[in-house]
Amino acid sequence: MVLVSATAFGTNAIFAKLAYAAGLGTAQTLAFRFLLAAIGMWGLALAMRQNPLRFERKRLLALFGLGAIVYTAQSLTYFTALQTLAASLCVLIVYIYPSLVIIAGSVFLRRPVTRWHIVALVASFAGLVLLVGGARIQIAWGLLFAIAAPAIYTAYILLSENVMSHVPAVGASAVIMSGAGLAFGVIALFGGQLHLPASRDGWLVVVALAVVPTMIAISTFLAGLPRVGAARASLLSAWEPVVTVVLAVLLFRDRFSIVQALGGALILAAVVMQAGRADRPGPGEARALP
Repeated sequence: MVLVSATAFGTNAIFAKLAYAAGLGTAQTLAFRFLLAAIGMWGLALAMRQNPLRFERKRLLALFGLGAIVYTAQSLTYFTALQTLAASLCVLIVYIYPSLVIIAGSVFLRRPVTRWHIVALVASFAGLVLLVGGARIQIAWGLLFAIAAPAIYTAYILLSENVMSHVPAVGASAVIMSGAGLAFGVIALFGGQLHLPASRDGWLVVVALAVVPTMIAISTFLAGLPRVGAARASLLSAWEPVVTVVLAVLLFRDRFSIVQALGGALILAAVVMQAGRADRPGPGEARALP
């Protein structure tokens, strides 16, 4: 189930590219993605007796704020980067987030950093340098957005950790998606993009985004997490960027230089090293969220 989840998450960047090909705007795509997913997750939460309206008011507001502000910023930067950069490049850049979580956890929460963490950090950032340097692209807005996405996601993980430990995950995800959906609805409204997709392909893409890398990915991860544990789930989640890269090569003919391939391999190796030696629920557990 965790592998199914990672496979579903791996389609996120692919569907984003297809949305742009269908003529959809960034805010339009994300507004419909999260609004449709929120409806589905509310139904799932109610069916599982995790009614978010029964949460404490302060936790409900905190979850809504996480979705409306932090997760909205993360999704917006990631999808904006995908407008100009290859899907395979973006997803591998984003996967430096486990290393950023370790650094932020050490600096702000005084969590210990082991020798294996240090090795993984070096591998992760060396991989990022090789990945970006081998791409032969100029420093542009797309690249800055791609690097900003994992930094914001790191903040999202650390901020949500305390809140998520006191509420059921499906109900919490429904509230977070509602916040993101409403925020993107407002952004789309002021950007002149709050209108229905004009084509069948547009509808297929936004529905697929809401169902596959959102609802299916979250629900299967939540089902598998208690059965395999957070550490193993983190390890298995490294399958996600592999799925994205393979699909990007097959569908969009993305290509890697030898230097880039080495950089991507170092980033994935760093994820495996960190997840395989997790002593507590770590970055992988955040995949239970959207």
